[in-house]
Amino acid sequence: MKIGIVGCGIISRHHLAAASRYPGCTIVGIADRDLELARAQAARYSVPRAFDDLGDLLALRPDIVHVLTPPDSHERLACEALAAGAHVYVEKPMAITEAQCASMKAAAARAGRELCVGQSMLYMPAVVRARELLSSGAAGDILHAAAGFNYDIRRNPKFRDGHWAKALPGGLAEDLAVHPTSLLVHLLGAPRRILAASRSSPEIPGGKPAEMVATIEAERGLGALSVSLRTRPDMALLDISCTRMMMRLNIASMSLTVYRDLRVPKAIGRALVNLDAAAQLIGGTLASSWQVVRKKVDGSWGVVPLVHAFYAAIEAGQPAPVGPDEGARLVGIIRSIWPMAEPVSKQVAA
Repeated sequence: MKIGIVGCGIISRHHLAAASRYPGCTIVGIADRDLELARAQAARYSVPRAFDDLGDLLALRPDIVHVLTPPDSHERLACEALAAGAHVYVEKPMAITEAQCASMKAAAARAGRELCVGQSMLYMPAVVRARELLSSGAAGDILHAAAGFNYDIRRNPKFRDGHWAKALPGGLAEDLAVHPTSLLVHLLGAPRRILAASRSSPEIPGGKPAEMVATIEAERGLGALSVSLRTRPDMALLDISCTRMMMRLNIASMSLTVYRDLRVPKAIGRALVNLDAAAQLIGGTLASSWQVVRKKVDGSWGVVPLVHAFYAAIEAGQPAPVGPDEGARLVGIIRSIWPMAEPVSKQVAA
């Protein structure tokens, strides 16, 4: 398969690594508005061609195009690539508005091509293990899920200078909220009602939110969503409450702790639950450390395995692992929390 890459930001290195490692794939070209940046990235990954225009890249007739640009450009670039006959992997969020998502889905249908949305946290190791417990029935039915993302903006002052997320209604908090929201959308399905509140802080430029919490009523259960730009330490957590067990995932440290009913007297059970959780954490930490030593850890936050799952689906003639309906649900939740005050063309710079 021939692969084309659009966008040379930080995330592109994971996509280039994923494409280069997949058997039978060749990266034929890379494009970015900044031609020098495209050439530098092409040289770094031995990509033969670099362009400053998607049309030139599409002239090489790639089978799959990765759209890795800011989300306000996703609709235009994805639709152009789909119309040219390429399957498309588009980075999260799928777009800025639900209308843009619908346009992209329609373009994929017209072209008879697959559109995969890069909600990659679903493919991180701890999340994959939790999904396996759920799909096997071992966990029972989901009742409630809580997902949170804490990011201390004080340790990364570059976000204050020209980052595209500053133009979003929710600022950087909105960009980060995509990660935990993607987990809730996958677990709980379509949202029915959303209640949310945000709080700003002088530490966050432009009066943008520093914290956000939301409650989501969805088709398969209730969800809680939170984002903080001031909490220390940085951490992404997912708690899943089911009818047979509870699961706590620390996404960053790749740990999964399972809490079950223990068939012992309650007084003893309270102590055993803590010991059992400690044993799981120690065992998981040792296993992860061993994987680090062996250089077997995927440090792409799930990007590489999701890209490979998409490629495998294309080869097998199957639907994308994360399709446009799921991507649009995520965007719908984000827009419910932070409505657009202006048209997209004015709100987000091209």
